[in-house]
Amino acid sequence: MQKPADVIIAGAGLAGLLTLCELSRRHPDWTFALVEREPWIGGRLRLSSREHGSWSCGLHAMGAELFDYVQSVLQSSAAEILQAFHPRSGFGVLAAQKITTAQGTSILAPDVAKAVGGTAATRDWAMLLELMEKEAATEQEHAQAFNQVWKGDKKSAALIVLEHLAHLWGVPELSPASAQVLAARALQSAKGQWTGPWDRLFEPLIADLRSQDRLTLHTRAQIMAARREDDVWQLATTVGPIRGDRLVVAQSPWEATPWLPKDVWPSKLLNIASKTKPVSLVILSQHRTDDKADLPQTLMIPAEEVQVQIDAQQICYQATLNFELTVQAPAVVKAVKRLKRARKKLETVMPELKSEGEHIALLPVAWAQTVAPAEQRWLEKMDGANVQRSHLGYCGDAYGAEADSDRNLMASVKAVCEAMS
Repeated sequence: MQKPADVIIAGAGLAGLLTLCELSRRHPDWTFALVEREPWIGGRLRLSSREHGSWSCGLHAMGAELFDYVQSVLQSSAAEILQAFHPRSGFGVLAAQKITTAQGTSILAPDVAKAVGGTAATRDWAMLLELMEKEAATEQEHAQAFNQVWKGDKKSAALIVLEHLAHLWGVPELSPASAQVLAARALQSAKGQWTGPWDRLFEPLIADLRSQDRLTLHTRAQIMAARREDDVWQLATTVGPIRGDRLVVAQSPWEATPWLPKDVWPSKLLNIASKTKPVSLVILSQHRTDDKADLPQTLMIPAEEVQVQIDAQQICYQATLNFELTVQAPAVVKAVKRLKRARKKLETVMPELKSEGEHIALLPVAWAQTVAPAEQRWLEKMDGANVQRSHLGYCGDAYGAEADSDRNLMASVKAVCEAMS
């Protein structure tokens, strides 16, 4: 029987890859088994690739703070590839058969509000931002900011703008959302988003570890069950059994609870899976084949409640939904129809935009953190909770009390590495 790996990492998204990088540096004699159910690594950050047959989730950008952390973890191993990364730029609105491009550097700039909601939207925008941008504000203070622009039954145009922007931040509906969470997401977005060739970023690390016989990469490997016996984790997967001394769960609780026994889960983490709900995304992705269409990298189509992420190689149309709606076929079908109408509108306005292929997908856990105030208390119980063990750790944006999911990811990766070192 093959010797167990020192660490099994379940999930080859950003959290799993960062944990692999950090633990392999701290422990140069350790071996690793990286287990991923998809045919490729990268998780939600992956790009569409004709070569690899992969399709993007439309979430291939990260906040500036998380990007700085990724650079610090990778250090010089990916210096050349990191030079190809850049902040996402350009924001536009498609309405009335034309695209209005905002010139502001921040998505919260007044001209962005004007592009979405017209001149009327700028009247309350400054007041709303002033209250939202207080990072230390309480939920009550943030809620007061929204109440001042809600004006009873008459919505402020500024609030309508915020409602459309919220979809970009993983908030399907504005009214039932936590004001504090929405403010945190807005601030996270305002700091900028970075994008680049994510599929290449960890290639040097993986190639180096494999050349040293320290890493076994298992793709198309769905985990069906796990148990710990004689201090060794044993995973039953679609590619066969995988064994290791330590296990890192780099998946959300909703993805991992079907295969990881409930008796090994800290109760606080089980509460996240059972008492809160993530936010889903319906995506229509296409390969881009033109090089002439001049478009902003982020485009909103308010009439269809659709957001479009545009890069040189791909176009991703996305619709944000409450998790409960994704178990109802009619709601998903309606979302797909909206995506296709949005595509038709964009192609009508920009006939020089050319694309090929079509991939429609449902991402049930696009944003793991709940946005409902009633569910926030379960996340608050995570604050300061020690859920990591020397033989079992959990990392990713779902594990933490911050409304800023990037910070949860960073903190949980650090905590796992500390607990296992």
